[in-house]
Amino acid sequence: MRVLRFVFVLLFVFTMNSFAKVPDWLQTARIFLIDAYQYPFQPKFEYDAEKTAQMMEEMNVNIVRFGTMGKFAAIQGIRFTVHPDQGDRDCLTETIEACKKRNIKVIPYISTGHKLGLSMLTRDYPEYAYRPIPGGPVEELKEFNGEPDVAVCWNTPYKDAFYDYVEHVVRDYDIEGIYFDTWWPFYYWRGHKVCYCEGCQTEFKKYSGHDLPYHENENDYTAEELAIIDEYHDWYYEVMIDILYDIRKMIKSYKDIPMIINLNNPIKMSQQDPRVIAAMDAFLYEKGSTMLERAEGVSLARSMGLGVFPYIGTYNNWPRVMYNGIDYQQQIYTTVMFGGAPIIAQPQAYADHTEYRKYVEEPFDFLNKHEADFSGFVNNPHVAVIYQFKNPPGHEKKGWWWKMDTRTATLGAFAACLYQHIQVSSAMESLLDSPEELAKYKVLYLADVPYLTEQRIKNIKEYVRNGGGLLVGYATSLYDENGKKQEKFGLEELIQVKPGNYTGEKKFIIDNYTCMLGGPNELYYLAKDNNDQLSDYWKGRLVPLWHYEPIKVLDGGEVLMDIVTGDDTRLLMPGVVLTRYGKGKVLYSSSSLESLYSQNTMSVLGYLIKEFVNLVQPESRLYKVEAPKSCITNLTQKGNTFILHLTNWTGNKLEREDMYEYYLAPIENVKVELTAPKGKKITAVSPLVAGEVTQTRSDNSVKILIPRIEAYQGIRFTITE
Repeated sequence: MRVLRFVFVLLFVFTMNSFAKVPDWLQTARIFLIDAYQYPFQPKFEYDAEKTAQMMEEMNVNIVRFGTMGKFAAIQGIRFTVHPDQGDRDCLTETIEACKKRNIKVIPYISTGHKLGLSMLTRDYPEYAYRPIPGGPVEELKEFNGEPDVAVCWNTPYKDAFYDYVEHVVRDYDIEGIYFDTWWPFYYWRGHKVCYCEGCQTEFKKYSGHDLPYHENENDYTAEELAIIDEYHDWYYEVMIDILYDIRKMIKSYKDIPMIINLNNPIKMSQQDPRVIAAMDAFLYEKGSTMLERAEGVSLARSMGLGVFPYIGTYNNWPRVMYNGIDYQQQIYTTVMFGGAPIIAQPQAYADHTEYRKYVEEPFDFLNKHEADFSGFVNNPHVAVIYQFKNPPGHEKKGWWWKMDTRTATLGAFAACLYQHIQVSSAMESLLDSPEELAKYKVLYLADVPYLTEQRIKNIKEYVRNGGGLLVGYATSLYDENGKKQEKFGLEELIQVKPGNYTGEKKFIIDNYTCMLGGPNELYYLAKDNNDQLSDYWKGRLVPLWHYEPIKVLDGGEVLMDIVTGDDTRLLMPGVVLTRYGKGKVLYSSSSLESLYSQNTMSVLGYLIKEFVNLVQPESRLYKVEAPKSCITNLTQKGNTFILHLTNWTGNKLEREDMYEYYLAPIENVKVELTAPKGKKITAVSPLVAGEVTQTRSDNSVKILIPRIEAYQGIRFTITE
C-alpha cells in the first residue's frame, strides 16, 4: 500500500523538482565503477590504486566511482572492519592520489544499509545486525566470493556509525560527489521484513504501543498482526527518511557536491519514496536492458532534467576477465546520444585483460575530444510517450507467443517512433501535471495509460486546445483510480468515442475471434475508401489487429480505419478515429498496435504509427532520416546549436539482454533532411566523425547523404534567423 501511495506523491515531487540544472561534468562523465564486493577486494585483497588509475587514464576515463565499503571497509577511521589483508592502507586516499594527477575525479561509493561481512557482524559489531528471529542468531547470506554476509538494521548503533562514516568521507577526502548504493528499507530482509533487534522492538513499542508479532510459520499471522507489521513498515520508513535528510544536511554543510543514488530502472524510480528522489541530484540505472530500453530509460530521466548514469554491461560472475565487444561500444554511444553518462560495470579486469579495451577506449576517446558537443545539450522535445507499467485488474492479456499490457504498449510506442526516426522522448506521468513543460512537445502519445486524474485530463485538453497533437491508444482513461473499468473514457470529449456494448453476431465475433497466439484471429484494420487523411499506401491494405476496445463513434469523430474480418473484409466496427479540438488534432486507435509492435516489430505497424504521428503533429519535424531501423537517431540542442546523433545497432537482431557482440555491419547510404522552421535557415552543417558527407541546400533545408556509418555519426548544425 505504501508504494502505491508514494507513486502519486512522487509524481508531484518530480513536477516540483524537474528540470534542475545538471552539472555539465556529470553529463560528460566517462565512468569506471570499482566496487569492493569482489575482485580485487574479495576474497583476497589485491587492489593496486596506481595500476588501476593508469588503466583508466589509458582508457580515457574521467571519473571513477570507488567503493569505500563492500563486505569490509576499504578506508580507515570508521567503525567498520577492514579486510584482514588490508592492514593500515586507506584505499580511498590511495585512489585519490593516483587519480587526481591524471585529472580523474573520484566519487566514493557509500554502502547504504547494505549487508556486511559475517565476521564483522558477529565478532566485531554484532550490535549492527538485522535479527530475523526474536533473540535468535543472525541470518547468513551468500553473495559474491569470500565469506558470507549479514544484513543490517537502521535502528541499531549502525545508524550512528554510518553517519560518522559519511561525515569522515565528505570532510576528510578530496571528492567530487558522493554515491549511495540505495536508500531502500528492509534491504536483504526476509519474510514479512521485520527486525527483532532491541532497537526495533523497544522504539516501535514506544511509537505504537504494540509489540512486534512473530510466528515461525508466516501463514499463522492474523489480520490484526499484519496490520501491526504494516504500521511498523511505515514507521521504519520515517526513521530512514529522517536519517537521509540529516545526512544530506551534513554533506551540504561541508561541500556542495552532487548526491547520487541507485534507482536501478524507471519502474523502481516510480516506486521509490519521493522524498529520497527529492534529496538527490543524479541517478544510476543498474540495468540497461536492451538497446531500445536503454534509449527509453535515459530519455525518460533526462525529460525530467535528471542526471543519469546507466551501467554499460551488468554485474556478472567473472570479474577477472572482460570479453564484451561491440555491445559495450554501442551501449556507450546510445547512452550519451540521449544525454546519459556511461558507467562501466566491473572494469577492473581491463587492468590485466587488455584484449577488449578498444571497445571502451575508442568511444571514450571520441567523447573526450567532443565534450563540447555533449555538455549542456538536452533532447529536443517533439513526441512525448508517457511511460506506464501499472495494469488494472484484468487488463493484461496473455497468449502463447505474446501478451498485451501497459508496459509493452508504451514501450512499443517509443520503439515505433525511434525505429521510424521520429524524434521521441519517454516521459513520466508527472509531465501531465506541468502544462508549461508539456507545451514544449508537439505530440503527446498516450499509448495505454488506463487512469488519468481530472486535473491531468484538464491539462491535456488545454494542451490540445492550444495546438498540441494527441495520440490516444486502447484503454487510455477508461479506468478509475481504483482500477475499475468505467462506462466512458475520461478523454471522451477529445477522442469522441465511447465503449461499444455490442450484441448479436458482433458480440460473438468480439468474444470468439481470438486464438492461441494471444490476440484476435483474422481481424484487421482497413482504411475507409473515401478517406483523404491517410496516404495512398493504406488503400485496400489489411493491417494486423491486436487486442482492441470495442467502440462506437460520437458526433465529431471522423473514422479513418475500420476493424474488419478477414473473410470478405466484413465491417465489424470503427477502429481509428480523428477529431479536432481547438487548434489541435486528436487520433484514437482502439487496438493496442504498439503492444504488438514492441514484441514483433512488424514493419507495417511501425509505418502506421508513423502515419498517426504525422496526422496530428502541428508542424513538420526538424529532421527526416531514411535508414534501417537499426540506425538509432536522436536530436539534442543547446541554444541554436543542434546535434543529430545516429548510432548503428545492427548487431543484436533479437534485442536480447546481455548479448556479447563482436561484429557490427555498417549502415550505408543514410539520407538526412534538415528543415528549418518558417523564417529561419540551417547553417554550419558538419559531421562529428570525419568522412565523406555530401550536402545539397535549398531555401530552408539541407539534404545530406552519409555513404557509410560504422558505429556512430553526428551531424552538427545551427538554426539562425
